Amino acid sequence: MDNASLQNLLKRLCKVMWEANVTNPITYVTQISYLLFLKMLEEMDTEQTDNARRQSYFTEVKIGDTKVDFGKLRWSVLTSDPDNGRMLETLRTLLPKLALHPALSPAARALFEDSAVVIPDGATLRKAVDTLKGQNLLGEDADVKGDLFEILVNDLGSQKKAAQFRTPRHLIRVIVEMVNPQIGQTVCDSAGGTGGFAIAAYEHILLANSSPEFIREVPAPYGLPVKRGMGDRLKPSQWKFLQSGTIHIFEGDKDIIRMAAMNAVLHGFDQSPIVRRDSICGGEDKWDEVQFDVILENPPFSGQRGDAKRSLRVEKGDKYVLFLAAALRSLRPGGRAGIVFPNGILFGDSNSHIEVKKRLLAECDLQAVVTLPNGMFAPYTTNPTCFLVFQKTGKPTKETWFYRVQGDGSSLKSARKFGPQFPNDFPDLLKKWPKRQTADGVAWRVPAEKIIANGYKMTLADLGLVEPEKTDHAEPEEILSSVAEQEQKILNIIEEMQELVTAENNNGSLHAT
Repeated sequence: MDNASLQNLLKRLCKVMWEANVTNPITYVTQISYLLFLKMLEEMDTEQTDNARRQSYFTEVKIGDTKVDFGKLRWSVLTSDPDNGRMLETLRTLLPKLALHPALSPAARALFEDSAVVIPDGATLRKAVDTLKGQNLLGEDADVKGDLFEILVNDLGSQKKAAQFRTPRHLIRVIVEMVNPQIGQTVCDSAGGTGGFAIAAYEHILLANSSPEFIREVPAPYGLPVKRGMGDRLKPSQWKFLQSGTIHIFEGDKDIIRMAAMNAVLHGFDQSPIVRRDSICGGEDKWDEVQFDVILENPPFSGQRGDAKRSLRVEKGDKYVLFLAAALRSLRPGGRAGIVFPNGILFGDSNSHIEVKKRLLAECDLQAVVTLPNGMFAPYTTNPTCFLVFQKTGKPTKETWFYRVQGDGSSLKSARKFGPQFPNDFPDLLKKWPKRQTADGVAWRVPAEKIIANGYKMTLADLGLVEPEKTDHAEPEEILSSVAEQEQKILNIIEEMQELVTAENNNGSLHAT
């Protein structure tokens, strides 16, 4: 199945949901995820029980003091019920109980935690399951299944809420390549979203442990081609660790963590911890005591909190500042991090900004500050952005490498288009990164003393590396004239509305007589 076929399949499924007025992207993506997983679960069950590896998922299981017959949830059994209403009721009753199925992986259980089937009627469910008829999803390789879901999750971008988690996939791959997670290391994304960084780290490790003949270049569903490998050089113990002990995803939003869980299932690391939790605020939990070799994340750009966890050593501040404090706490000595931030992290001078940046430069080697072009996160936010790469050395930073990305290979517009006609600085960034090469107007090495003397302000302009951007303002007379013009338009609209209301009242009086 190629990308065109994938998109057609998903368009048909989405159309079924839309026609039933299930139009909220998070809702219909979740509902489709349930169906995709349930169909694959029967395929997995058949394959594994045929090999006599274990008992079927679809048996009677004791959960607490109650026995639950999951046999009715087997895809072929469920969808063969001629009564559409009964089929829907079976799905609504049994699907949430999969969150307690002892034989399912942690990611699969996370997918169904607090789940609810909101497909409005049996006829809609019938159309959806008929759309999947004849599709052998398990038979597709991990790339195809992963791309299928990435295409589906991309619809979440139509909501403003997506600004919290939808990180451009080509940017993620660049950051992962710079941080370079290795087999045997633990990787954490404490602002996990739909799992983009986790997937990229997993694929990066596979690629690094693949023989040349098992490496291929494939077109990504969005963006530029990517290389993927099979991990054929991994030992059985390494495979087990990669699938169950490497990746850790934390996410507070119950709807979004389902997307991360589904991605984990499709990509093959569903035995990994995928935990619904608040990484920065509220009470402490066991994960606050765990440290990781690699941290990769894109924390929320907006919002402040005043109930930060005590272990962060910061009482309150912008969410992204608290996530940086959490990374400093959760990074193991020698560990490395790559984190996306709004540019506020560079110029912010609140107490929390200064305190966390002081600790960053005192306890870690701030290796790179990479500024990104405007439009990088369009249409989710217009905020200028950057990312930091640092290593927890226990020693102060001596020098930081700055790089300015001005093009990412796309149009940098809301309707993102990629192609060779668009400037792309990422290859040059990756080429210069190992030796921290410099270039006029593009890359610089800055002593830490200069950053500290500058009040911990790290924008390129504040450090004197580039000229401050000039903003052309209209003359005062033009501004006043424009304001007066807008006020007059508003007054005209108000006057028209008053006339309509008066006319309506008069009509009402005539009808009353």
